Amino acid sequence: MRPILSLAALALAATAVRADPPRVVTDIPPVHSLVATVMGELGTPELLLPPGGSTHGHQMRPSEAAALSGAELLFWIGPELSPWLEEAADSLARGVTSVPLIAVEGTHLRVIGETDEHDHHDHDTHDHEGHADAHEDEGDHDHEDGHEEDHEHGHGPDDGHDHEDGHDHDDAHDGHGTGGHHTGDGHDHTGVDPHAWLDPRNARIWLPEIAHRLAEADPANADAYRVNAERAMQDLADLSAEIEARLEPLDGGYIVFHDAYGYFSDRFGLPPAGAVSDSEATAPGARRIADLRREAEEEDIRCLFTEPQFDGRIAQRLAEELDVTVGVLDPVGSTFDPGPALYGEMLRAMAGSIAECLAE
Repeated sequence: MRPILSLAALALAATAVRADPPRVVTDIPPVHSLVATVMGELGTPELLLPPGGSTHGHQMRPSEAAALSGAELLFWIGPELSPWLEEAADSLARGVTSVPLIAVEGTHLRVIGETDEHDHHDHDTHDHEGHADAHEDEGDHDHEDGHEEDHEHGHGPDDGHDHEDGHDHDDAHDGHGTGGHHTGDGHDHTGVDPHAWLDPRNARIWLPEIAHRLAEADPANADAYRVNAERAMQDLADLSAEIEARLEPLDGGYIVFHDAYGYFSDRFGLPPAGAVSDSEATAPGARRIADLRREAEEEDIRCLFTEPQFDGRIAQRLAEELDVTVGVLDPVGSTFDPGPALYGEMLRAMAGSIAECLAE
């Protein structure tokens, strides 16, 4: 009987599934939200950057370091946004599968300081050259078309492409082609604006990739991850149409405190007239403040938008000098409760703040 029992045990082992979901960590709240959406009720990812933390420099707490060292999957924007996380992963989590979303094939990228000069009232028909534009399927809410377009990039959870687990942090999607500002080569994109999550087209491209990576680590739940990703893609298409409808009728100018909103304005139009500080969130100098005064006088500037992590007193003093209203934009969702709903709430709130300001 012993040989028979041994064979039975082997058969059970071959069909056994993992009892726990993969251990997943994420960098910022918007990425955490997308991953949590795909994981659904199967598990909850860890968020490394706490509310109010700076993406540009973060000292990890012991609990965060422990979460990273025990992780199987790391979903993050990439070293362009969080170089501190690249260093931490290299030293603490050598076996982790690193998925820098900014390197996913088809991601719409832009250069820091780049201006999309199209008229925001014409963004239904323009075509960003070389970009993975899912805008047409968002406008008509056709889920099948939108899903099919996104999967043309080869990101689908069941597309059969081969990713090595535990790959080096520098090899993400090595060999994917680029076109225009698309990326997939995993190289160092000098000058690339890292705030790519503010374009929901990118989120819709990332969702199938997230599902695929989760399915690799947890094949038994591959279908659930795929279904969750597809549902979220349709939700984002609906959200994009909602935001577009709200911003479309508006005119007027505004200034932002931090040059982080190019992806949002590329997608929805209505770009800011200027930024108080550059993409690294440095403090403005006297020359920059003088330039802002001149811009406010020459253009119809109505608002100055600061961010939760910046000193509101500086923004208030500058707004008084420029004779504009102060508002708040939260591009990393630091004031929202982490979870699946955060990504949509964050974009909806940004659109609402801009609309309320310019409608006055």
